[in-house]
Amino acid sequence: MKRTFLAIVFIIFLSLITTTSSYAISFFDNFDDGNADGWWLGYSQHTPWTNGNWRVENGVLMQDQSGDQFNALVENIQVSNQIIETQLLVNSPSGYGGITIWFQNDNNWVNVLIYPAANEVWVIERIDSANNLFRYPYASGANNTLYDLKVDADSTGGGLAVYINDVYLFTHTTITPYRNGQSGVNNGNAGGYFDNFNFTSSPTDKNQCKNNGWKAFNNPTFKNQGICVSYVISNEYAGKRQ
Repeated sequence: MKRTFLAIVFIIFLSLITTTSSYAISFFDNFDDGNADGWWLGYSQHTPWTNGNWRVENGVLMQDQSGDQFNALVENIQVSNQIIETQLLVNSPSGYGGITIWFQNDNNWVNVLIYPAANEVWVIERIDSANNLFRYPYASGANNTLYDLKVDADSTGGGLAVYINDVYLFTHTTITPYRNGQSGVNNGNAGGYFDNFNFTSSPTDKNQCKNNGWKAFNNPTFKNQGICVSYVISNEYAGKRQ
């Protein structure tokens, strides 16, 4: 089942006779509807560019074509600041999988993935066709194991706070200047599957908090407008769950 939530708050400045809007976006899919409607099911982002074997089976999104960096992306939604999360399982002997953010095109995207065979979590930043690989140790990884991977992405400072099974691992500071785009999932080698995928945008502008706009955000949530405005101004907790 898919759910897309778009909350729009209109702010009218009568003295200027202008209208602006702010919004929060939430997307959720548990694939229980048996289809991947609303998703672009992509090919390998590594030469040779082969098509992925994406399909929905038994309420999960699967991909098990051999190759590297197969992406599946939510269509028609682009976000910058966001909290993105999915359950995933990677197949033996060498599968890997994770989350994709800020996908602009084949030459610019960021992948955060669990690679159990390497006992690592990888962050791959593709910038103007060049891959930049950052490797972080993760000795608890295992194939054929269900994980919950979450990334809190701060487009302003470039920080990606990475959690596995609700345990904080590290914050990676991105070098890419392209911090807006589509979101989704990725895997490769032996592949695997995904379930309960979701993301929620977080405020990037003070005006998004005003006129009850703060009520539209649910990840993080805010008790009032002032806390929402403080979140944006200080950026101290940008991309963090409160």
